[in-house]
Amino acid sequence: MTKKNDRLLLGFLERISWRVLDAYPEIVSELIRRRAGVYALYKQDRLYYVGLASNLMGRIKHHLRDRHAGLWDRFSVYITQRDEHVKQLESLLLRIAKPSGNRVKGGFGGPANLYRRLRRAMSATDADRRATILGGHAARQRRRTKTADATGTLVLVGLVERRLPLKGHYKGKTYRASLRKDGYISFKGRLYDSPSAAAKRVIKRAANGWAFWHYKEGAKNWPPLSDLRR
Repeated sequence: MTKKNDRLLLGFLERISWRVLDAYPEIVSELIRRRAGVYALYKQDRLYYVGLASNLMGRIKHHLRDRHAGLWDRFSVYITQRDEHVKQLESLLLRIAKPSGNRVKGGFGGPANLYRRLRRAMSATDADRRATILGGHAARQRRRTKTADATGTLVLVGLVERRLPLKGHYKGKTYRASLRKDGYISFKGRLYDSPSAAAKRVIKRAANGWAFWHYKEGAKNWPPLSDLRR
């Protein structure tokens, strides 16, 4: 069970008529006075405004007299823990619901907007598809563009359409692996996110995986993996 201190939401009232504030002020006050949280104002069934308050009772009564007066007739309150997540929760609601009465859109002040990364990833995927369809020089040029300056993990992702056999030689022994479509190298039942990581598994020390591993091209040709960059 969730402990009380671990809960974000401690209690709530939904779609309550504003007339309750006049008819039963003591009861409403006992329930939400000096309680913090997020609240929503409605005009009939249409969301009008979303806000954050350290005193829900006071804030809602204030909206009966300020610029929002007469523009709403029902309210909801969500009593929350007083922590740093409440402000972001309010911003999240504003961005999703876009109430007509709110002038501020709502900002997060931390999380990254992933839109640019989405566009870059879509462009890269489109370029991979074009290169695969055209083949030949276009495919080689695309591989070179993707891997020429690449370092770190999964630099081979998307370079092959199906598993590509690999082999490497060390101290008179041949080791076999395969390059997967997702960029991982499979070797002895384990996955490695770079050629060098897979080669290190064989040599037991840092190694240049691009030179160590050779890939199958045609029936008998096994060029070094580095040729995929050319």
